Amino acid sequence: MSDTPTRPAKRRRMVVKSANSGAQGRDRWILSYADFITLLFAFFVALYSISLKNSGDEQRLKETLQGVFDAVQKSVKPINIGEPIIGEPKDVEVIEAKPIPSAPPTIEENTSSAVYALLSQVVENQFSGLHTSGQISVTESADWVSLELKSGLLFGQGEYDLTNEAVALLILVANILKAHPSVILVEGNTDDLPVNSRRLVSNWHLSSLRSSSVVEELVYRGVDPKMIAPIGFSSEHPKVRNTNDFARQQNRRVILRISKREADNLYDYLFQ
Repeated sequence: MSDTPTRPAKRRRMVVKSANSGAQGRDRWILSYADFITLLFAFFVALYSISLKNSGDEQRLKETLQGVFDAVQKSVKPINIGEPIIGEPKDVEVIEAKPIPSAPPTIEENTSSAVYALLSQVVENQFSGLHTSGQISVTESADWVSLELKSGLLFGQGEYDLTNEAVALLILVANILKAHPSVILVEGNTDDLPVNSRRLVSNWHLSSLRSSSVVEELVYRGVDPKMIAPIGFSSEHPKVRNTNDFARQQNRRVILRISKREADNLYDYLFQ
């Protein structure tokens, strides 16, 4: 009989303990919410400080930012629930931030215009007659500065060895290219008539050898070989239709295309 009243009392004590534990767990979200509101307030105060900066009020800016920093330092401190952690945390991985690679630099407008201006000056002052007759011309686009040389100025008929006049011209061109290094593509072009030589297989062969002769001369005069390369287009890239001898003469040409974009070497410029 004496044991009967004591058991219900024990159950009541257990129920009350469980209710208190659940209430404590349900109220933990208030701590996170209060921390979030504090940080949000600091953020808007920082925005207000920026507006003070724009208006030139240095003293108010200093005082406001100091208050923001104090509030943030207090808000970011963790609120311990339960037993505090003693000592340093273990197994913390440190991630090293890597710098973001910058975009490839481009040649400034005044530098690219200088290349075009220097080439134009050399052509007009040293080779005005050839410029008037259309044997040599300099043009500029958004990406390239182009120096066009007619094959009759550079080579004999059906040949790929440079003439003395061509060497004299390329020496002056090489001096400009050395002073303003950039990627250079040398294009060789022919007309649509088949080659008439035992040494040459086709116009592909002739256009490639002619562009290679120009590249070899420029490299010999000091142009960086990593920045230049020959290309032979045969008759597949005509300037005008091959309808007569005059038109075919216009299509037989070598073009130096000088890029306006900087690069360490031609290979990376083309393939990376």
